[in-house]
Amino acid sequence: MSLHPGVRNLVLLLVATTAYGHLIRPLGPYVGSEAFYYLLNKGLLAVLLLVFVATTGQLRAAGLAGGMNLRTLPDYWPMFLLMALILAGPVSPPETGMLLVLAGIAVSVGFAEELMFRGLVFHWFRDQSVRRQILISAFAFGGAHLGGLLVTDAVAVIVAQSIFASGVGAIIASARARDRSIWLPVIIHAGFDFAAFAAAGSVGGALEDSPATVVRLLVAAIIVWLWAARLIWRAARYELADVSA
Repeated sequence: MSLHPGVRNLVLLLVATTAYGHLIRPLGPYVGSEAFYYLLNKGLLAVLLLVFVATTGQLRAAGLAGGMNLRTLPDYWPMFLLMALILAGPVSPPETGMLLVLAGIAVSVGFAEELMFRGLVFHWFRDQSVRRQILISAFAFGGAHLGGLLVTDAVAVIVAQSIFASGVGAIIASARARDRSIWLPVIIHAGFDFAAFAAAGSVGGALEDSPATVVRLLVAAIIVWLWAARLIWRAARYELADVSA
């Protein structure tokens, strides 16, 4: 039985991005602060992915050339709820300059991750059913977050983050199934990350290694997965956007 091309491409993508993370990590001490290192890391990754997609002729296939479908906005309500709860809770916002850096990180992360998982992965598995596309995209997204185990010993936090991320990925992928574009997912993803970073005052602070962080992530995971399950159940009725190149 031959390997599905999408599986091969997905494995190569994950290996390449993991290798990139290891190659750029030594630059950390030379950049200065943690925030500027993250901005360099995620910003350069976003640029490299865009160059790859453009040079391989996959701009339209990856959802970068279509218009946003605003009718999918209600699908994202758990993310809006969680953003509101984050900002309504205890916050430690940094100064304006750092907020701009955090915004740059959030946009870079949102763009890179949506381009990978709701752009390229969706395209690579376009021959599968909508439900299967959603689940592949969601679990690949959640699984990619397990890469944090390579650089930290906060196992419980990383595992909880992965479970939460897969649920968020399922919600975004379900909306993507009705959207020719990834721009709305990028905006919402970036907004969510920025809310988390800004409330914590830093990137690392948003995932502090503590039992409270694990509990918050798991409670949030339950919320997003309950809604994601409904969206996946309805997905059989979706007419998948034509994202073929």
